[in-house]
Amino acid sequence: MSVLRAAPPQPASPLPGVAAPADLAGLAAAVRAAAERGAALRVRGAETWWPDAAEGEVLSTAALDTISDFNPADLVVTVGAGVPLGTLAATLGSRGVFLALDPPGSPSRTVGSVLATGGSGPLAAQYGTARDQVLGLAVVAGNGTMLRLGGRVVKNVAGFDLAKLVIGGHGAFGVIAEAHLRLRAVPAADRTEVWTGGAEWAARAAARVLASGATSAALEVTSPELSTALGWGPAWALAARSMGGAAAADEELSGIDRAAAGRRASGSDGDGAWLEWRRIVGGWPALLRIGADPACWREAVELAQRHLGPMLGASITVPRGTVRLGAERLDADAVRALRTAAAARGWPVTLERADAATRSAIGVWGALPEGTARLARELRALFDPPASLAAPLFA
Repeated sequence: MSVLRAAPPQPASPLPGVAAPADLAGLAAAVRAAAERGAALRVRGAETWWPDAAEGEVLSTAALDTISDFNPADLVVTVGAGVPLGTLAATLGSRGVFLALDPPGSPSRTVGSVLATGGSGPLAAQYGTARDQVLGLAVVAGNGTMLRLGGRVVKNVAGFDLAKLVIGGHGAFGVIAEAHLRLRAVPAADRTEVWTGGAEWAARAAARVLASGATSAALEVTSPELSTALGWGPAWALAARSMGGAAAADEELSGIDRAAAGRRASGSDGDGAWLEWRRIVGGWPALLRIGADPACWREAVELAQRHLGPMLGASITVPRGTVRLGAERLDADAVRALRTAAAARGWPVTLERADAATRSAIGVWGALPEGTARLARELRALFDPPASLAAPLFA
């Protein structure tokens, strides 16, 4: 076993009035004390994702910054919630492995933040979302009880459904303290190709690539606004990332090129283009995520535009039907109307990022089927009996 201390995000020292426990026992004690006082807790990591504060006492997980139980041969690592993603990536890369989790935002975003918000990115096309990278969690319930969900090894899936509930729960079901994460070996080749064209071309090209059976690590469609910011020109773009053996990557990208039949706009090795994607999309002040059907992503984009008006950009993880939309600000009534229209199609609309007033007005999850919403409230009451965790799942 090796235990590493991650470089903490700035500022390194806790702010006045901020509880920053240095270990799991301290975190549990802080949550228990807040519950006994009847206080509402606002959990924070590096404070780079939510643009402003909600009400409540601040509980920081930034000091839970150890990387432990790391043996690259096992393809599993245990990390504290306060470890920044950039620090983790550098540590893993130096040992020939990586975490297939590339959410929007800066490298200083912490593991706890990403898992609590259910953040993922283009790599979800092949590797799945944040839930698929987690083998187990240590979580502190609202009354201060430490829960161990899942396990440390790939074959141990006991309690995994409960871990899935916490991931993406925005802290409503407990404070994430530690995570056991699944790793992959760094591939011999990591190549990206980009093609551009009009909106109709993008929809048809994406459908042709899916029909071809391509299994690229990422297959992302970007709107002209986002394509321009990424340096691909003012057009719709289809970006494919192939990770594996060099010959296999070349063959896969050649096949996608034939299926896409668009103008080739860019080509690169490594993850540079995708780090830029994370920076730009993570910089949008408001970010909505629609869980559409893979074949209907264009309809989802058009539906959002009808309700919300001009956007800063759109990015679609095609194989999963995940549509991300950025805006300077969001009108609460417009988002409610969008959620109602999307719910009629079975598409959830998640508020991935917004200011505190918007989060409070419309909730992170919004319109859910009544049975699902009732179950979520019942589970929240079970995990947080004193209602001390301030997390606006619903308005």
